[in-house]
Amino acid sequence: MTTVTTLYFGDMLPPSTDAESRREHVLVGTATPIQLDVRPIEHHLTPQGTVCIGTFHEDRAIGRCAIPRESVKDFLEMDLFDDPVALALNVRKGGPGMEGSLLALVPMDQATRGNREPDEPWKTSVPGAGYDAASDSGDGDSSSTHLAGIFLGEVVRFETDRREPKSMLREAADMLACVIRGRVASVGGRLIEDLTATPEG
Repeated sequence: MTTVTTLYFGDMLPPSTDAESRREHVLVGTATPIQLDVRPIEHHLTPQGTVCIGTFHEDRAIGRCAIPRESVKDFLEMDLFDDPVALALNVRKGGPGMEGSLLALVPMDQATRGNREPDEPWKTSVPGAGYDAASDSGDGDSSSTHLAGIFLGEVVRFETDRREPKSMLREAADMLACVIRGRVASVGGRLIEDLTATPEG
């Protein structure tokens, strides 16, 4: 049986925080952490002066983003993905339909251990590190873990492909499930399909 792909990779750079804050959005995440393989890859759409970082789960591509070339070594040496991490997808309406930013929820105490400068260097090394995905529980427990959302890439679902048009939350959950299963294709291929499609009648 042929699997119809409805999810596509979007831009490699995180969206503008200011623009995103004005749009309706929902955040969904995985119930349990999953193991990721994050490594540099070759991609023809990589912006000049950057390196494309691919994210893989069980050998399936689930994300790609661009990091400044001079920051790649520092980013990889932080070993943020040695252990399984939770994933989150921040989905908002816009563009051709639904757009989602894929985030890895990483314990920042691990990433910044032994580094006490006021401005942590990882913030300039990690694309989209401005996403504060989670914080402490608010009960004053010093043992609580602080998490930050590390941007792994953008995904897009066209309006005509929506599976849950009446529920943005269920749509977001379905998009995240497709990401984890590796059912993501190149958006360029979809655009070519649309341009070459024969009009009905």
